[in-house]
Amino acid sequence: MSQKLKAGIINLFSVGPIGFYLMMNFVGNYYTYFLTDILKLGAASAGTIMLVARIVDAVAVPVTGGFVELTRRKLGRYSVWLWIAPPLTTLFVALMFTGPGLPLTLLAVFLGLMYVLAHLLVNLAEATQYALIPVIAYTAEDRMLISCRRAQALSVAGLIFGLAAPRMIVFLGGGNEGRGIFLTVLTFALLQMIGYWIVAKVSMPFDRPQPAGNNQNKSLSLKDMVMQVAANKPLFTLIIAEVCRWSASIVVMGYGVYYFKYVAGNESMISLFFIARSIARLLGSALGQYIAVRTSQKNTWNTGMGICFAAMTVAWFFAEKPWLFILICALADLGHSIATTLSASLFADVAEYAEWKTKSAAKGIVMALSSLPIKISMALSGAITGYSLGVVGYIPDVLPTAQVVEAISSFITLIPAVFALLSIIAIYFYPLTEERVAAIRRHSNTGSPAV
Repeated sequence: MSQKLKAGIINLFSVGPIGFYLMMNFVGNYYTYFLTDILKLGAASAGTIMLVARIVDAVAVPVTGGFVELTRRKLGRYSVWLWIAPPLTTLFVALMFTGPGLPLTLLAVFLGLMYVLAHLLVNLAEATQYALIPVIAYTAEDRMLISCRRAQALSVAGLIFGLAAPRMIVFLGGGNEGRGIFLTVLTFALLQMIGYWIVAKVSMPFDRPQPAGNNQNKSLSLKDMVMQVAANKPLFTLIIAEVCRWSASIVVMGYGVYYFKYVAGNESMISLFFIARSIARLLGSALGQYIAVRTSQKNTWNTGMGICFAAMTVAWFFAEKPWLFILICALADLGHSIATTLSASLFADVAEYAEWKTKSAAKGIVMALSSLPIKISMALSGAITGYSLGVVGYIPDVLPTAQVVEAISSFITLIPAVFALLSIIAIYFYPLTEERVAAIRRHSNTGSPAV
């Protein structure tokens, strides 16, 4: 199918994963806190669990993409995995937020294993939906619209999360914070399952099985998969830029709970923090769509991440004023969201380039790699949060020293600012232009010269 997509299909495909975004928002914001303040693990131990588990998770991303690309199912090449993976994801994400009475070493192994299993399945579902983007969206306009709608859905999920998550923890916990955290993440995990099933249903008419013996595009070998990252300059450059972009936001998430508990001295303000960031993201995604159709992708990226860099730098000077800090961080998120609107579209372009360059079926592996940056960023964030707090002498539920308070204020602002600046530098080296991608698309369909 190469006709323009109906708006209803684009909207359902893009907003279906809102439950997934809610679940991952919760994991990103609360898992380190769960380890340190609910299970009472040391900050360094929590950092080690997060680092090791997330490295394994990140390494598994290309393997998952290759698995998705190599399989052929009667129900479709890709969408079948959106029926299978989400229920298992729900199980293992829930187990991540449990604390069976095990010795410390065994507990760390158990939690790390649950994290890895949950995120392997997360990768499978996420890789599948990303792989479906160039399958259902043929035109550049449809791809950009899906990319923008996904960014807007992410913003809406963040808004819902900010309004609901802290209140759900209190309500469902009934005075037991650990139980409230568990029941809240279980609710969000069930919503991700339902949402992905909606995406699967919408995608099935477009996701036709490849007939046996069809060698129009041969499957990638393991060596080809490795080379997609190592030798594909557009892909490698985009991954670096995306790692830096995501880190500029996720590091803030990692320190957020600690900031409002120990710097602001008012944990209830974190709900306002989440809401302000989410509203800013929603506005940023709309603004990003407006900017993207009027200028180049690089200019749109630089505008957004430039705002993010400037805002987080300014936030450092006002970190001791929580209300002002929240507003400045919201401005940073507005800029970050402008760049986010490009993500899915950029990876779809790289997937098309990869198939043209290698003459191999590469959509699955390349689009799966679009989730690699956030995995790497989460690994970096978890490690940075845990180890940095350990270095400055953080002890859970103990009145922090002035040094710890000052360090948290610096960590939550300056580290994201550095990552935002690095993302601008990285995108400068991204070689694909809109004109070249259009030429590749014409070549793929008509045989005309691509460059």
